[in-house]
Amino acid sequence: MEAQNKVKIYINKKEMTYSRQNMIKAINGFIPYLSIDDLTRLANEINSAKEQIRYNEQKSREEGKNIPIQSNRYDT
Repeated sequence: MEAQNKVKIYINKKEMTYSRQNMIKAINGFIPYLSIDDLTRLANEINSAKEQIRYNEQKSREEGKNIPIQSNRYDT
């Protein structure tokens, strides 16, 4: 059985919900403690994630164009 990593976000000693804003606050809180190499690796991972998201969005748009519009069969 694999051990699962659990992440909890605490801001001012209070556990926060998993919202984008809270995750960004937590990440920004760690940035001053990272080395140049850490920041470079983080930037590369962010850029890779952005490219993957763009690719998935474009693929989704293209797939959406191929879905035929269905008319209500009771309209005939």
